[in-house]
Amino acid sequence: MGRDRSRSSSDSDDYRSSRKKDDSSRRRDQDRHRDSDRDRDRRRRSRSRSNSSRHRSENLQQRSRGGRHGAEYKDTSSLLRPSLATHFGSPPIDTADFDNWVQILAKVDQSEDVEYAREKYRSFLARYPNCYGFWQKYAEYEKKMGNLAEAKAVWEKGIISIPLSIDLWLGYTADVKNIQNFPSDSLRDLYARATEIAGLEYQSDRLWLEAIGFERAVYIDELCRGVTTANCKRIGVLFDKLLATPTYHAPSHFERYVSYLSTIEPHLLLCDKEYEEIMKLASKQLGKAMEELVHQVQLSYICQTGENGMLNIVTEPAEGTFQVTVNSLQHDPTALQLIRGEIVARRRRIYDKNMKACEVRAGFETNIKRPYFHVKPLDYPQLFNWMSYLDFEIKEGDERRIKILFDRCLISCALYEEFWIKYARWMWKTYKSRTKSRELYIKAKIHCPTSLNLALSESGFEEALENFDEAIKILDTFRQEYPGYVLLELRYLGILRRKAEKEGGSSNEFVLNQYEALIKDSQSSANLHSFYSLKLARYHSKARRDPKLAQKVLKKAITIDPFNLQLYSQFVDIAYSSELMSEVCITSLKWLQD
Repeated sequence: MGRDRSRSSSDSDDYRSSRKKDDSSRRRDQDRHRDSDRDRDRRRRSRSRSNSSRHRSENLQQRSRGGRHGAEYKDTSSLLRPSLATHFGSPPIDTADFDNWVQILAKVDQSEDVEYAREKYRSFLARYPNCYGFWQKYAEYEKKMGNLAEAKAVWEKGIISIPLSIDLWLGYTADVKNIQNFPSDSLRDLYARATEIAGLEYQSDRLWLEAIGFERAVYIDELCRGVTTANCKRIGVLFDKLLATPTYHAPSHFERYVSYLSTIEPHLLLCDKEYEEIMKLASKQLGKAMEELVHQVQLSYICQTGENGMLNIVTEPAEGTFQVTVNSLQHDPTALQLIRGEIVARRRRIYDKNMKACEVRAGFETNIKRPYFHVKPLDYPQLFNWMSYLDFEIKEGDERRIKILFDRCLISCALYEEFWIKYARWMWKTYKSRTKSRELYIKAKIHCPTSLNLALSESGFEEALENFDEAIKILDTFRQEYPGYVLLELRYLGILRRKAEKEGGSSNEFVLNQYEALIKDSQSSANLHSFYSLKLARYHSKARRDPKLAQKVLKKAITIDPFNLQLYSQFVDIAYSSELMSEVCITSLKWLQD
């Protein structure tokens, strides 16, 4: 592969190292704790779905706004989750629900009720926007019902949702080409958009060849119509871009270019500047003036009108055919051989460089077994391959290729929060664009609406930008929908405190009320009650400089959870930092003796 992917310093190393050490006893213990934590989170999430309405009405009255100050954005959510090896699991999607939708839409296609069909398609695609096949079905349904403008609008929405879907682009262009007398310039603009947006997709060969085929058809049509300016320069530009683009069928494109070059006069294919350079070289080698290397000729063609209204060249006259004669330049055979040889040599250098780029990516590309979206989980090797591939491209440093790969990855890996967070962090680090980063988080929440880490990451991003209200709103919304996450509650309280510190106000009363509410709500669980009590005691001791109140909180917690050693340990710590150290120590020793 020419690269040692095992040296990557990012998330893929966590994946590999954790898999290798999985058999050791130390890792087994850690994994057991992680599994236990995740099981507890899953149970809590399951309970929250049924109780979210009740919690929403109760919690709505005690929300506020807050934020963190000062620091440059640094997402620390990776510190809050286990390694990739143990984190990746089944995506949070009900496959039965997805299958249900597929059955509904199959019936919708037979319906004559357009509004009903639109409602169903829109609902489905709002939830699963990466399903390119259903964008096609939706557009075809509108077309079948005679709503051509609506069909075009559906294609455009689909392209916005999945801009790298080659099948979607080809479906769109095919639909447009079938429109009688559709302006060539408009279709050319559509192909230009497609190659600009999706041309770097590794499977984009068909799109490039379609665009080249369209330009060839336009050239022949203009030639048959006697347009004196007819040329293949646009074909040459497309070929040059294709030869420099790593794609699945890249090895075949060079031969295709050479084959086409042998059928066309060079001045029709090259830009004026390059043609003049090569003509000067040929003139120097042959010892002739440039004017002596070309001469005017008349060429005749048999033309016929095609089904789409464009003219094409046929080999034999038949009914409906007609002959045209055009003036053209033709090169001296010896000069033509030199010119074509120089053109091929220049393209060979581009092609060879591109093939090296293909070779170092071939292993990654071969291991991509499912480049499209589906609700079924991806296996570990594919997730690891995507993460490694991203690390490789980031190390290479080509920003456009990195962005394209992230967009490709988040079609098939859309249900995995790790990749969205990684993309958002890279986007901010590279472009410092608030708009682009926020757009990513919006998309991520469509696919991973129940992801705690995603909510924490987005909130941290806004907090770092000192958008305090937005940061707290993100957590607040998640709390209402999916209550019961301890980490979320602590982050929420931390933002409130930091916001008040930044604004020079006092957050004591509200923060205390929040802590007390959490302690009260957790009385059914001694461990959770003690956990929040420890946090509140520490807040009294460190932030408010009130050790007496901290002791009071701990005393109450000890009555509920008398065998929790952490409570006693915290009590002793407060004693060491208290002016009333002797009195507190005597009291704590008395408790320990009891």
